[in-house]
Amino acid sequence: MSISAKLILPLIKRVIPYLPLLPTPLLSLPPTLLLHLSSHPSPSATSFISSSTTHPLHPPIIFTLIAIPVIYILGLISGNVSWVDRAWPFYTPFCTTLLVAWLWLNQDGVVYGHNLPRVGLMWALQLLWSTRLLSHALKRDFYNLRSEDYRYTAFRSLVPRPLFALVHLFVVAIAQPLLLLALSLPVHAVLTLPPSELASTGGYNLKWKTVKGFLPSRFDEVGSGSAGDDTPVLNLSDLAVFVLAVACLYVEWRTDREMYKYQSSKHSILDQAKANNNPTSTATVAPSDSSGSTLPKIYRPSKLSDKKAQDGKPQPSPYPLSHHPGFPTRGRWRWSRHPNFAAEQLFWVTQALIVVGGARSSGVTRRGWGAGAGSVFGPCFALSILFCASTFLTEWITSRKFPAYKPYRRLVGQFVPQETAWVWLWGTITRGRARDLKAVYEVPQLDEDAGTIDGPSIRR
Repeated sequence: MSISAKLILPLIKRVIPYLPLLPTPLLSLPPTLLLHLSSHPSPSATSFISSSTTHPLHPPIIFTLIAIPVIYILGLISGNVSWVDRAWPFYTPFCTTLLVAWLWLNQDGVVYGHNLPRVGLMWALQLLWSTRLLSHALKRDFYNLRSEDYRYTAFRSLVPRPLFALVHLFVVAIAQPLLLLALSLPVHAVLTLPPSELASTGGYNLKWKTVKGFLPSRFDEVGSGSAGDDTPVLNLSDLAVFVLAVACLYVEWRTDREMYKYQSSKHSILDQAKANNNPTSTATVAPSDSSGSTLPKIYRPSKLSDKKAQDGKPQPSPYPLSHHPGFPTRGRWRWSRHPNFAAEQLFWVTQALIVVGGARSSGVTRRGWGAGAGSVFGPCFALSILFCASTFLTEWITSRKFPAYKPYRRLVGQFVPQETAWVWLWGTITRGRARDLKAVYEVPQLDEDAGTIDGPSIRR
């Protein structure tokens, strides 16, 4: 026996007892795929989806297993790790599309035909989400293949190269595609609900007999697991959650639009200042241009005074006094530092709420909270963890660039208004709120004859 075999066999023996703990779709995928490839005369994606041995989650899992190495290799080749970010608007809706394709094409899908209206509702909401995110990404030129999310760039400068390589592999290339796949699991939970577990809201339901006339006749077949005419396929909770989900998308759209307008205006003024003065400095601006018109005044925070200020970390950035303190603080930003992030997380909670509202309690927990509710609420909880980690880095960068961001954090909660209420209470008790309000909302005074004002020295 070779040395490699002696090393591998004991490892395999230790792993085998734990294989039954893996999800059933993952365990059944290899034999199902091999059986289809060896037995079907002309195997294809469509024939695999329609096969009676194919689990609804098999196609999304295969797509993810292909996407992970592609995303990783593209990152290695280009030196740009934002490839998974470019896939975000499409990934989960495409996984859901594969689930819908299984329900529509697979011969066993007729058993779950009564779930088509609710699955279609969740799918439509995801397509609206995808459209909003894609339009915002295109506006920001995010699909420029040379662009990279600024947080990756900053993180790369902070950590050793081997550590960033590990983050690229496990957090970016593996964890994020798995998360995006997991976000389609609530749709799978709805898809597989039997008629007996569908919830009713009194007389205010959409019944199966109203819907089945618009579907192919095979969905009306009477057989094992088929729904009766009076089965409630949609109820009032679906309407309520739909309104909440659309409201989340509207908040995201308005917030992203206002943030883009704010940042575009700010950088336009800085570019104007640079063009009308010293091309090597964006921080100094003359009080008027050659035509005599007054130019906006620029605030220039002092550079970081510690020795680490020259190690490539973000530096204090100049900004027009009209955009004090350099980031939005009014409107929604008085109640939440990241209203778009809050709405994004809540949107994916609504996908789980559709499962809860559409099923009886046994529909969520019939396999226990691990396999049942875990697959429903687990994905949105994992997304929140990702947002918390990402927001931590985002705010660290912002606080380095704009000194007023630290007091702003003591005034406004990170995501939801309830956090803002708590920080208001704490600030009032500690009597630091007035000082923080002055730092954030009071515009620095500038000499009328000067174009810039230097801020105080910043120490870390």
